[in-house]
Amino acid sequence: MKCAGLCALLLISWPDISPFSDNNQNINIENTDNKFKTMKVPEILPGFSNPPLELVTETLDLEIQPLQLEMVNWNEFPYKPDVSVQIAYNENELFLKYQVTEQSIKAEVAKSNGRVWTDSCVEFFLSPEGNDEYYNLEINCIGTALLGFRKKGEPTIHATDKQIATIRRISSLGESTFPERKETTDWQITIAIPWQAFFKHNLEQIQGMKMRGNFYKCGDELSVPHFVSWTKIKTPQPSFHVPDFFGGLEF
Repeated sequence: MKCAGLCALLLISWPDISPFSDNNQNINIENTDNKFKTMKVPEILPGFSNPPLELVTETLDLEIQPLQLEMVNWNEFPYKPDVSVQIAYNENELFLKYQVTEQSIKAEVAKSNGRVWTDSCVEFFLSPEGNDEYYNLEINCIGTALLGFRKKGEPTIHATDKQIATIRRISSLGESTFPERKETTDWQITIAIPWQAFFKHNLEQIQGMKMRGNFYKCGDELSVPHFVSWTKIKTPQPSFHVPDFFGGLEF
């Protein structure tokens, strides 16, 4: 089916305690590298309500240029898996597709809001208003999800199981847990997030909005931990919970 989305255009002009908790949020930092780093987020499948994830995957592959995650921010963790993400939206949902090739893989967490970052994990953080309030969506390679809302200096508020259940996911690895496999593995996951899942905001009329966010790949407890991002992060230790380093997302 011919869809109305446009290819994504990159414009390079511009909870629980873990290495990614916001314990270091009082670090004085200055964001210069990402100040003008912005991408256009195209619309696809307009008018479709809950399109099948197979159709979402096919449409993303046909219409959206993959964005490579290239930033290795901490010298102590030099390993960089091959990771790309495709992002698009319609009036009902935000769509993501991650494609990953990594040297080992693990999926031991099956409980929503569990320690998914310790597995082979992809993440998307979004600040709808471009300030220090943001959502962290973290999903391991079998689709187990964590969703939190954070504001700098305040405790995390996690989504309920019911809210997380509205986030549709399909992984090429299925849904069953497994211990670490020390072998090169290719996998992909497609995610459809209803705008209502961003439960502290009333997100309507998405077209024309300017938000901020970041994309990540991690694996804290793999035999070779790694922490890769879209935009550059300048903190002494690994932390993704630093909205100062988010890039721009223009819908």
